[in-house]
Amino acid sequence: MLLGAAGFLQGRRATTHPSELDTLAEYAEVVDNRVVRDGNVITGRGVSAAVDLGLYVVEMLSDVETREAIAKQMDYPYGEAVFNDE
Repeated sequence: MLLGAAGFLQGRRATTHPSELDTLAEYAEVVDNRVVRDGNVITGRGVSAAVDLGLYVVEMLSDVETREAIAKQMDYPYGEAVFNDE
């Protein structure tokens, strides 16, 4: 909501906690995915999706193997999250 209120989500796709999707619609095109990237803005759907978002950024900055190694080290039990990329 802070990104939206500051104008950073105008004309962009974004997500947030499911209980606030209607509120987010005031600021952005709402996408009900765990992680949404639109240009240089990346948003996550909720608290647990923050881990998915972090792993997504790791892969963006490095590669799939690094993301997988970090997920394994964390004992992260989930496969790839569903992303809505550009």
